[in-house]
Amino acid sequence: MNHHLVADIGGTNARVGLVTGEGNEIFGIEQFSNRDFPSLKDVIAAFLEKAQCVVLPKKACFAVASPVVGDEISFTNNSWSFSIEGLKEELGLDFLHVMNDFEAVARSLPFLGPNELFQIGEGEACPHRALAVLGPGTGLGMAALIPALPTAVAIPSQGGHSSFAPANEKEEGIARYLRQRIGFVSNEDLLSGGGLCNIYEALSAEAGLSIPKPDAATVTERALSGNDAIALDALDCFTGILGSVAGDFALQMGACGGVYIAGGIVPRFLEYLDKSSFRRRFETKGRMATYVSAIPTYVIMGTEPGLIGAASIFDEGALRRTT
Repeated sequence: MNHHLVADIGGTNARVGLVTGEGNEIFGIEQFSNRDFPSLKDVIAAFLEKAQCVVLPKKACFAVASPVVGDEISFTNNSWSFSIEGLKEELGLDFLHVMNDFEAVARSLPFLGPNELFQIGEGEACPHRALAVLGPGTGLGMAALIPALPTAVAIPSQGGHSSFAPANEKEEGIARYLRQRIGFVSNEDLLSGGGLCNIYEALSAEAGLSIPKPDAATVTERALSGNDAIALDALDCFTGILGSVAGDFALQMGACGGVYIAGGIVPRFLEYLDKSSFRRRFETKGRMATYVSAIPTYVIMGTEPGLIGAASIFDEGALRRTT
């Protein structure tokens, strides 16, 4: 049986697997830390060596944390770059498709079962309407899935790099602090692993404290343990801002089919998110509040949406059957 190669390459980690020729089963998944490899080609080579394929795959689809425009790809949050045609030749492939990582997540949405989703708040999805997905991770990915004939169309977005819009005095202070440090302040500068740390640092400075900047996992752990008031305040700000940005994206895309939160950060504090200001901020949209309030919001709990979306390339009828 011919197997194809799929990969989901984020800013920090790469997940690589094999998929059946029909594109309906992914197996042999391995995760690699990007910092351990000088290039994407080396990650793929390490996977193929570990997989010990009798016949090397001749077709592949890679989802990458980068805009995909033309042949040259440069990752947004690490130093890697490559030529699509060059990589195809180096790996001995007959076919290589490269897409944005959140385009792949958007393509996965119709395949996710109820047990892979956690709903936050109320709302009910309208069938045959747009779906939107965003996800804090190393950066802030965004994309949408638009109903169309004969198949739904995934639209990648670089909306994570759009301007941050503070909604209250506290957020104004955070934005002012970051503006002095980095200049332009984007949504990604607050809604990412590094963004949570930026919020913590700004709130610490506002309190007159000089505290070493922790990583996102530490901030989350301290917040949930109740041992660090600033960490709790930072997580509260993070969830509120996430709600505002998610609500904005729902309006921009007309996402009455639902808004989905992806990435590895948010599932760490589901219960907190459910009780936080996330949903209230999502719905606080002035005269469009009623419209947005009807839109459901979900956290994706499945671990492989990027690989699922990449694999869907090999099943041309998949999106047609499930949207």
